[in-house]
Amino acid sequence: MTGSALPLAGWTVSLDLWGTLITHGDRKAADAWRITEFGRVLHAYGHHPAPEKLSEVVGRTRAEAAYQQRTAGAQPGVEAQVGAVLDELGIDPGAPDLLKLLLAVHTHAVLRACPQPIPGAREALDAIKAAGGRLVLTSNTLATPSDVHRLLLSDLGLLDRFDDTLFSGDLGVAKPRPEVFATVAERAGMPLGRVVHVGDDLLTDVDGALGAGCCAVHYTPRREATRPHVPDFADFAELPDLLLSSCGAAGAELISRSASHD
Repeated sequence: MTGSALPLAGWTVSLDLWGTLITHGDRKAADAWRITEFGRVLHAYGHHPAPEKLSEVVGRTRAEAAYQQRTAGAQPGVEAQVGAVLDELGIDPGAPDLLKLLLAVHTHAVLRACPQPIPGAREALDAIKAAGGRLVLTSNTLATPSDVHRLLLSDLGLLDRFDDTLFSGDLGVAKPRPEVFATVAERAGMPLGRVVHVGDDLLTDVDGALGAGCCAVHYTPRREATRPHVPDFADFAELPDLLLSSCGAAGAELISRSASHD
């Protein structure tokens, strides 16, 4: 396939990261490392919160931030998250380098989970690219900033496969906010109707993309229910052909709509 014969030419394929392209890994290991290292840093500064209390406060702070992100598209800052933990523990964050050290722990803990690519993801990305699709990674971030994400993606052999990467921590808003998907289209120089977003989360990925005027494809490895008329797949080997058929049908509909307004 060459030139205009490329079936996905003129399309941007946006993909979610966590739970779609890569696994979450061992979350318990990451959480345990974060609490242990938080405790060590605080101990060095003369603070000795009980591990159970520290774990409860950190876990609740992260859960509240994640809830606000999922439901309102708010983007919590990592400094604010760590600051909220210190505030609840009654610890002054003004000690030299205290916040800096805790931020380093907070933002790198995910690496302890050792996430891995979903089987078949690399091959599917290569097939989409070969078919002419523009590949964009569109990921919400919570505690892990974009530079750490890019380091992880590079180590997993995924980063170079993308034409663009968008992280909510850089944008200041998160999926399912329509501004995220509008940015994908704007940076690609394409209309929203020529963006198809692939993800595992019905609220942030599927509903977010559809609400913004994009197409959506639902990754559901357990074959769970999806939204009506939304294509879905459980194995990445299915994705390239699914996109070819979905984008072809969507493109025909766009042409039909345009013709009806002539």
